[in-house]
Amino acid sequence: MLGAGFLESGSAGTAGPACGSGATGLLVGKTSGDSTGERLWSVPIFYQNEDNPLLQELACQGQLQVQYATGADDSGDFGTEDRPDACTWGNIEVRRFRFGMRARMFHSLKIHTLWDLYPDLSPRIYQRTAETYLSYMPCDAFNLSAGKVELKFTREQEISSRDYLTFERSQLVNQFYGGELTGAWVSGKNIAGAWLYELGAYSNERRDEWSRFEGGTMILAKLGYDYSESSGFDTALTELHYLHNSEPGYQSPGDPKSPPYSDAVAISNSISEGRFGLQAEAAWGNGTLGKPDVWGVSLLPSWFLTEKLQCAVLFEYCASTEPNGIYLPARYEACSPQAGDQSGDAYFSAYTGLNYYLHGHKLKVMTGVKYTHLEGEEDGGDFNGWTWLAGLRMML
Repeated sequence: MLGAGFLESGSAGTAGPACGSGATGLLVGKTSGDSTGERLWSVPIFYQNEDNPLLQELACQGQLQVQYATGADDSGDFGTEDRPDACTWGNIEVRRFRFGMRARMFHSLKIHTLWDLYPDLSPRIYQRTAETYLSYMPCDAFNLSAGKVELKFTREQEISSRDYLTFERSQLVNQFYGGELTGAWVSGKNIAGAWLYELGAYSNERRDEWSRFEGGTMILAKLGYDYSESSGFDTALTELHYLHNSEPGYQSPGDPKSPPYSDAVAISNSISEGRFGLQAEAAWGNGTLGKPDVWGVSLLPSWFLTEKLQCAVLFEYCASTEPNGIYLPARYEACSPQAGDQSGDAYFSAYTGLNYYLHGHKLKVMTGVKYTHLEGEEDGGDFNGWTWLAGLRMML
C-alpha cells in the first residue's frame, strides 16, 4: 500500500511537507525488496545509517514525466505539438524534469529540495526552484516545516503527480491552483488515534524563486479523520480543507497570477479495499475581481485488473454561478483552433485509462482517453472534444 501524507506522498523517500495517513485509495503492484528494481533504485542513496545520531540518510532524487497527447473537436486537431518548444522533445511534452537532494538528520530533521531543469539543458541546466523546505518532525502529532512548497488545497492536489492515477487533475482543482509558494506550516496525525490536522500561511506571490512577500497571504487549514480501523476498509480517510487568499489575483511582474478566489472549501473521502479504490471530492470557491463563484464534484474509482495493471476512471462536473467562470484545460483542450472561446459556465469530463506499474509509482507507463464538454453563454464557447494520451512517469 502506498502512503501519502496530508500534503505530499512519501513514496519517493522524501520528507513530505506534512505527515498524513496512508488512506489514499491508491494501490500499487507489489515489488520484491531484493529485486533488481530495488537495487537499481537504491543507487541514488549516498549514505544511510539509522545508528548515526547526526546523519541518517543523504540521497539525490528526481522526477521525469513525459507524455504525448492528440485530440480533436469540431474546429480541428490539437495536442502536445501545440505546446511551447521550451517544454517539449519534438512532439513529446516534458511534463516534469526535476532533480534534487534529500537528507534526514538528528532523527527529527528532514531537508527536501527539487529543482526544475530545462528539458534540452539549454540555455542552461537549472531552470527554477520547485520546492525547498526544512521539516522538524519530533513526533507524529507535531511537525513544523518552512520553505517553498506547492500549495496543496484539495485532496486531488495533495496527492503528488508522481502517484496520481490520471495524467491531469480535474479542471476545477486546477483553477484553484496556487503554485509553489513560500511559507510555513504545522501539521500532525494520529491525534486521539485517528485525527489529522494542518495549518499553514504562505505568500501568494508566485515566483520562480523565493517570495519577496510583496503580495497577500494564503491561509490553508485542514482537518482529517482516518477511519480505516473502524470501517473495516484497508484505508479510509475523510478531509475538510479551507483556503483563504487575502489578495486574490495578485501578480508580480512577469509571474503568474494568484487564483481569483478569496475563500474556497473542499471536502473529500477516500477508501480502498483489496484491488478497489475510490476517491470522491466536492469543492467551492468564492469568486472576486469580476469572476463568478465556482463549484464542482469529482469521482475517481480505480481497479487493479492484475497485480501491476490498473484501470482508473475520472468523472468531473463543475459550474459557475454566472457565465464564463470555467475554463478549458490548458492541457490540451485550450490548444484547439477555437482559441478565444475557452470559457463557459458548465463543464463535464470523463477519463478512462490504464496504468502499468513496472516498479510501483517509481516507474509506470500510462495511457488514457478523455472526453470534454464545455457549455458557454454570453460570448463563451461550446466545446466537445476527445483526447488520447500516453506517457511515462519515473522518479528516484
